Amino acid sequence: MKKMSLIFALAVAIACQEKVGEETSALLADPSGLEVEQQDLTTVKLTWTDNAQGEKGYRVFLRGEGDPFTVEPLATLDPDAAEYVFTNLSSGSLYDFGVQAISSDFNLHSKTVWLNDYQIPAAEEPEQPEEPEQPEEPSVDLTKIPQVTAVKISYAYIAVSYKVEKISGSNPEHGVCFSESGTPSVNDIKAYGPQLGANTEILQVVPNAYLEDGKEYQMSVFVKDGDTYRYSEPQVVKLDAQPEAPQFDWVKQTYEGLGEYVEVYKTETQLNGRNFNAWYAVADPSKVDFRVLYPETVGSKKTVAAQAEAAGDCLALINGAIFGNYNIGVIITEGEMTQEWHGEIEGCHWATNSQLYQLTRPIIGVDRNGKADAYWVGVPQQGTFYYYDRPQPNVVGQAKYPKVSATSPVAAIDWNPHYAISCGPMVLYDGKVAADNSMVDDTHYYTNFECWDESGIYSAHPDRTAVGVTEDGKIVLFICDGRIDDSQGAYIKELGPIMKSIGCVHAMNLDGGGSTGMWVNGAGMINHMDGSNWRVVKSTLGFFKK
Repeated sequence: MKKMSLIFALAVAIACQEKVGEETSALLADPSGLEVEQQDLTTVKLTWTDNAQGEKGYRVFLRGEGDPFTVEPLATLDPDAAEYVFTNLSSGSLYDFGVQAISSDFNLHSKTVWLNDYQIPAAEEPEQPEEPEQPEEPSVDLTKIPQVTAVKISYAYIAVSYKVEKISGSNPEHGVCFSESGTPSVNDIKAYGPQLGANTEILQVVPNAYLEDGKEYQMSVFVKDGDTYRYSEPQVVKLDAQPEAPQFDWVKQTYEGLGEYVEVYKTETQLNGRNFNAWYAVADPSKVDFRVLYPETVGSKKTVAAQAEAAGDCLALINGAIFGNYNIGVIITEGEMTQEWHGEIEGCHWATNSQLYQLTRPIIGVDRNGKADAYWVGVPQQGTFYYYDRPQPNVVGQAKYPKVSATSPVAAIDWNPHYAISCGPMVLYDGKVAADNSMVDDTHYYTNFECWDESGIYSAHPDRTAVGVTEDGKIVLFICDGRIDDSQGAYIKELGPIMKSIGCVHAMNLDGGGSTGMWVNGAGMINHMDGSNWRVVKSTLGFFKK
């Protein structure tokens, strides 16, 4: 419970993906000196020191032993408030009490400060007579668990709904396993399932990163009971055929000052019946430097052009990660994590249904020798990074996973990036399109593993920015215009096939919309953006002279 004490501040910071174009004021000072005074067996008074200036008010929070993820405020108080009385508490229970100073600009809220593990005294209970022994309940018929109730198949995933009877352990090891031949078991391909909730029916999505295209598998759901694994009846599954890659007429562009190792191409070929203008720059990172730029000052943002020109040796540059005052995700420059962290656990995100999800996010970068790779990164706590070749497949409103670790969601990869940037979603991995637009319900998408704002990322076709890696190790920087008559952008489900058509085997979506821009040495900004009003951004990535 103590490790969740800073989670709300992080959750609110990461939830907002609307960009801020101007500098903001300083964060509100945190409250301090939290103390609890017991009023009676069910009532306590919380007091604190008001350190903030110009706050809109204070929020108070209550978190009990049984609800460690609660982040909704219990009450909102007037400015300069310094106490609150909690009533109807349960005697003998542990509680956490939290306080936060709030501003009219949520980016300027203080941290939520917690007083953790306060024990409410237990009421004395009268001695009860011994109850007669009850006969033991009959044991669960383990041969009937688990039971598959539905299977949905896409080219991007296999979604399995199943029931797991309550057996030993509150959250027994469970998941889905696949065999290329014979009866599947946990010794074959396996994907661990999400946490079990109050009922035992669960939806698990298995990303196509686990499976090969065009191959049939025997699939079973497994659950571990003590030392024994129980399996559902196997059934045959096969990923749907990959979508066709679009065909474009790419025209090589000539710019003075670009150098011999960077090439830039443009197309005006229509995309699925819509006008479409797009550009990409491609280079071998062993012949030019690939770098990620990140203005270090909190809240500091500069246009793509300003960051390119300040570097002095830039050849081509595009905008980077989604951001507020901070990038949402991991930035590595010269082998070091440069991102300043708001909270203890980056992997938590306040999703659209107000639930906290432990995330992995796509990340693309190069090592010190210029070798390019793509993985997913998980951050279980500040300063700890794990890289994986499989994502943690959350489903908003349906499936939540525990913290990542060295072995979960899969065994971590030994990777030491020199420059790298994370964003998402991953739209192409190992040559397979990894994101589609199929929906769990009227709001949520199966492949929104990172819990992004679904209306902005999935349902629209605005300007897009992406970075990819080709089979021979080159890096591709891609942008397309959107929301103008000449070019109407791309859906996320179209971005993977586009990057595949260019020659990429891995590709990741970056910030889009008003952030989209490409600067080329000798030409400046080359894409349309309402004349010349490009948005200031927090990070960029591109090619530089060696």
